[in-house]
Amino acid sequence: MTIHKAIFLTLGMAATLVTLQSHSQDLNRGSMLYENHCLQCHESKVHIREQRKVRSLGNLKKQVNRWAKELNLGWRDEETRDVSRYLNQTFYKFASDNRGNPMPINFKSSTFEHNGEIPVKYTCDGNDVSPTLSWSNLPDGTKSLALIVDDPDAPDPAAPKMTWVHWVLYNMPSKDAGLAEAVTAANLPSGTKQGLNDWKKTGYGGPCPPIGRHRYFHKLYALDSILPDLNKPTKSALKRAMQGHIIGQAELMGTYKRR
Repeated sequence: MTIHKAIFLTLGMAATLVTLQSHSQDLNRGSMLYENHCLQCHESKVHIREQRKVRSLGNLKKQVNRWAKELNLGWRDEETRDVSRYLNQTFYKFASDNRGNPMPINFKSSTFEHNGEIPVKYTCDGNDVSPTLSWSNLPDGTKSLALIVDDPDAPDPAAPKMTWVHWVLYNMPSKDAGLAEAVTAANLPSGTKQGLNDWKKTGYGGPCPPIGRHRYFHKLYALDSILPDLNKPTKSALKRAMQGHIIGQAELMGTYKRR
């Protein structure tokens, strides 16, 4: 029996076991559904091309749920979850935690702590250079990364009226593990493209709040594709282009208040 055939047969199995709590019990349940009911299930009409869409654990769960609906199996969330976990452990090997959920992206900076203060060096009151950023544990199937840095507290945190965009990057290669301090257009990772910030410029623009303490969100997106050249997109244009391609994301927030 081929892997593809086995997977399609799995999706036709009757879900009859009660919900179990622990990870090992969930896997046992998925295994029993697979092993004990395989001979009773029928051939699925799902095309093999759909199998090629499975590029991450989250994507696998969505596909299993869709296949179950197409086959009118009446599966509850528990059945979809357990079969997805079992298929992942048996065939796909996507990274997951001990409950079968996708491992979160590790996104951090050696410059500032999450929810901590951004040093003056990286603001308009200092050298106005970009901070060091690093990431790891990207979702399986990540083909490129995008980064958006913005401030939702502009102009006054007490009465915010807009979100000010400080930095837009996309098509960063997934093989790279971060961005060096004071990165410029000349030394961005190969293939990386820049978008426009709200100063209508490319590149990094550091915190420069006119009043109060502002929050600066560094948002990293893992994409399942490399985007076409968007010709210096705004944040909004980039987010539209990313729709349907985001398979993971992480956030790092720092604050700054001018002295």
